[in-house]
Parts: sequence; structure tokens; C-alpha cells
Amino acid sequence: MAKALMVVDVQFSMFFGDWALPDGQELLKAIGDRILDARESGTLVVHVQNDGPEDEPDAPGLPMWELVFSPTDQELVVRKTTLNVFESNPELSAKLKGLGIDELEFIGVQSELCLRSSALGAIEQGFKISVPAGLHSTYDGGYPGATSGPSAAELRAAVQKELAAASESHG
Repeated sequence: MAKALMVVDVQFSMFFGDWALPDGQELLKAIGDRILDARESGTLVVHVQNDGPEDEPDAPGLPMWELVFSPTDQELVVRKTTLNVFESNPELSAKLKGLGIDELEFIGVQSELCLRSSALGAIEQGFKISVPAGLHSTYDGGYPGATSGPSAAELRAAVQKELAAASESHG
């Protein structure tokens, strides 16, 4: 069996403009390097694209909705309207398993929202998961402009710990 790389919500809205992540440019470089490594090794890359509400910058068709990294013809693009990509796409699990995929590596944004929910959804679908530290992020307080709440680093660490434990208990 094989592993696929799930690139969650790496869209212009999260890295440029008013919603740009504070560590966004460093994260983009790391994600770009990981995508390149996956492509060079023949690992399937799956780009997950959030379809935000029509009054948000990541609404379908708007410039900020576009993916930062252009998929190749061999890669999948999966759109979602929920935090969990598997909830938005009930056929996704069977499609990936049909391609021989049994493990998913999650990278992208936001750590405590779509990345976390999609990784937990993958576990529920029977996939092994991994979430490399340094390849996902979020905002201080969990949203742009937050003035209270846990730091982005605390949120990333909590998600990392939770997903590692969830993966071990289902592995």
C-alpha cells in the first residue's frame, strides 16, 4: 500500500492579504518543499480546497480562493464545504483506497480546524495518518486579529499531540 500527501487549504486567502497567517511565508516554503519531495518520489498529492461562503475571500471563483500551488495533471483536487474533507466528499475514501492508498500525511492550514477535522475523518475512514510538525499552522487565538486565546504555537502543539494519540490508538 502507499501514502498520499493531503495539502489542506493552501489557498491565497490564508497566505496573502487580510487573512495572511503570521508565519505564512515560512510555512509556504516548507509546504512547497514537501510537495516537491512528494512529486519527486511519486507520492500522490491531493490538494484540498475550501469553498468559503460567498461573502468571504475564499468563496469559489474569487482570486483569494485559488490554490497557491498549481496541481499537476497527476494530482487530485478535492473541494470541501465542511471542516472534514471526507464529510464533504463521501466518495473520497473509496477513491483513495482504490488507488492503493492506506496512509495520509496532512499538511496545511488551519491546524485546529480543517487539518485536524480532516485528519480525524481519515482515521474514521481507516487510514493511517501522519502530521509532520512544522508543516501546518494557524493564527494566535485561532482567527485573524484575535486578541486572546492560545498562541498559534500552542494550538499547533495541541493538535500535533491529539492527532498523534488518535493515530496510535487506531494504528
